[in-house]
Amino acid sequence: MQRKLIAAIIGLLFFLNGFSQAGLPPVFEIKSDTAKIQVLDSKYWQKLEDTVGKWTFDEVRNNPLSEKFHIQIVSDDKSTADDVHTHWQRYRLKNTMATTYSFSLSSPVDEFDVYAIRSNGNIEHYRSGWLRKWDEKDGLKSAEWAGAISLKLAPGEEITIYDRRYRKLKGISKTSIRLFNTEQLIKSNYIDYVDNRETYFAPSEVQEAFIIGMILISLFISLFFYRVVREKVYLYFALFVFFLGINRFYNIAGSYTQWFRQDLSRYVNYIGLAWAFIPFFLIQFVRSFFEIKKRYPKFDKALFIVGILNIVATLSQLFPLVLQSNKFNEFFIAPPLIAFLIIPLLLIITSFLFLRNQNSSFRLIALGLLPLICLYIISTFLGDETIFGKWLDVSPGFMKNFRLIEMICLCWLLLCFVKVLVKRYGLLQSENANQAFEKERLAREIEIERSELIARQKVELEKQVTERTAELQQSLESLKATQSQLIQSEKMASLGELTAGIAHEIQNPLNFINNFSELNKELVEEMKTELANGNLQSANEIADDIISNEEKINYHGKRADAIVKGMLQHSRKSSGQKELIDINALCDEYLRLSYHGLRAKDKSFNAKFETNFDPSLPKINVVPQEMGRVILNLINNAFYAVSERKKLNEPGYEPTVIVSTRKENEKVEIKVKDNGTGISQKVIDKIFQPFFTTKPTGSGTGLGLSLSYDIVTKGHSGELKVETKEGGGSEFVIFLSVQ
Repeated sequence: MQRKLIAAIIGLLFFLNGFSQAGLPPVFEIKSDTAKIQVLDSKYWQKLEDTVGKWTFDEVRNNPLSEKFHIQIVSDDKSTADDVHTHWQRYRLKNTMATTYSFSLSSPVDEFDVYAIRSNGNIEHYRSGWLRKWDEKDGLKSAEWAGAISLKLAPGEEITIYDRRYRKLKGISKTSIRLFNTEQLIKSNYIDYVDNRETYFAPSEVQEAFIIGMILISLFISLFFYRVVREKVYLYFALFVFFLGINRFYNIAGSYTQWFRQDLSRYVNYIGLAWAFIPFFLIQFVRSFFEIKKRYPKFDKALFIVGILNIVATLSQLFPLVLQSNKFNEFFIAPPLIAFLIIPLLLIITSFLFLRNQNSSFRLIALGLLPLICLYIISTFLGDETIFGKWLDVSPGFMKNFRLIEMICLCWLLLCFVKVLVKRYGLLQSENANQAFEKERLAREIEIERSELIARQKVELEKQVTERTAELQQSLESLKATQSQLIQSEKMASLGELTAGIAHEIQNPLNFINNFSELNKELVEEMKTELANGNLQSANEIADDIISNEEKINYHGKRADAIVKGMLQHSRKSSGQKELIDINALCDEYLRLSYHGLRAKDKSFNAKFETNFDPSLPKINVVPQEMGRVILNLINNAFYAVSERKKLNEPGYEPTVIVSTRKENEKVEIKVKDNGTGISQKVIDKIFQPFFTTKPTGSGTGLGLSLSYDIVTKGHSGELKVETKEGGGSEFVIFLSVQ
């Protein structure tokens, strides 16, 4: 007996020594294939924490990483906390049966890689896991679980397996090695599942379709009411049923992708996030309908905060995939806790607060809320997988028919809500009709008062208009008289300047006539004396001198006569009749009259004037007096401008006025140019306006250019233009038609 014990101890030591040298775990021998799952004891597998997350299969199977694999004792009912995302496991299996053993490996992780080293040294690599794309997965695929890698062992074959498990989230995990019977796994997860489809999912899908139909009707009704009355309560209800419809569609979409498009299942889960907004907009509807903010302000604030927290808690489930944080992982319990417990409790409190309200609509909404809210609370505590459900051993029929009960409660809720909203809409329409009637009545009264007021104001206005019209008529007549006086004054001023010029020109021939008359008188006396003395030759010479003087007297007399005739022609009232005149002669005459008129006023005035007349000009048809007034006004302004510049005493400056004529394109051009002070560009657009003048106060009426412009443009259909440069002179140009 002692020898056997010693031999056993020696054999055990030898085994342990060999194991420690090889570093691999002992071989797990498969002796039966009847069990659905075979769990490897922790002594048959080893674990390696991949702290880097980038180790490859070749790296972990060789030293120095290979020797870091270790055995971890894990209890079947205990999980361990781990901050490492990636773990490697290795174990050895041997089929001791006489038949081929088919088994599958599976792990609910995000990435599951299996490296199988066969007895002949061949290495096989398989991939699976939640985050693997559908076409990247090997082995058994399903939308309901992570998938499984199926392997086969021939009789007596031994295999070494390395599996890599990657979790995107850190946190509590439980590692185990389970060998699933492939045949039974396929039967339970595929064959039996398909057999149960018609008995379980078909009625459920019909129920979901019915609920979605109810939701669509409720949505259209609420949106119609909101479009008409624009009350937030209808919008909140519409949003509530909208997200409720998306959530119910999620159930149908999940069934469809599960059986027909498993590759889309991972995306359908995002539709389920619509659940975050269902409690929020239900709370908003309840707050708005019951006007809780006015009645219970603190309770209203609590409802709103809980609704927001539910959205944040639900949507936060997206962030762990990005942030990889344990805190978010621990927060996963918040959405169902808020949505299925806290919010229902608050809504039950709200319902009881308004169950006894005198408003029948309030009572109906409260009654509509209670069944569904109570159902969610009961399912939260008494579900098959809850602690209370297991402890109380609730009948499985309750949870099996939960969706049917939920459909009935939800339909009851929608019916109550729609009925109340329809009633509310009717009341609002009635109130709006009453308000419209009242507005119409008030509008009629206001219209009557307005008509009376308008009638009174009309009489008063007519009286005021009559008075104002009389005042305006009187002012207009006074203005016309003033304007006539100003125009007459301008004409008289022009005539005065013309007369002064004429008088100055007459003075010269008169002086000649007087001088030659006195001289002839003396010559006659002298001739008498010579005749008395008998000196006929001297008398004849004196007689010749007298004749010569008489010719000069006659010449200067005719000149004075011509000047007087011109004055009479200018001063007599215009008949308004156009005549064919020589425009060169008219310009020359008025140039000289203007110059001598200014000389008569101011003896110190002196300027150079030049003429450049086109002798081939034809006579043109104008009103001589009016056109003469225009030319005289332009020439007077030119002489005034050069005299003003002369006062500046500029060295080398010689005041000059040039009057020229020429024919261009069937038109006669009359140009009056000076080198005077010029006109500022700021006022150039105003010079033809009545009463505008650049001369100092008292030096001009401001009507000269205005009247000249009207005479040329309106009276003779011509043009009057000006080109000027401040400090460099001006040039006025008249264009008259030859025809």
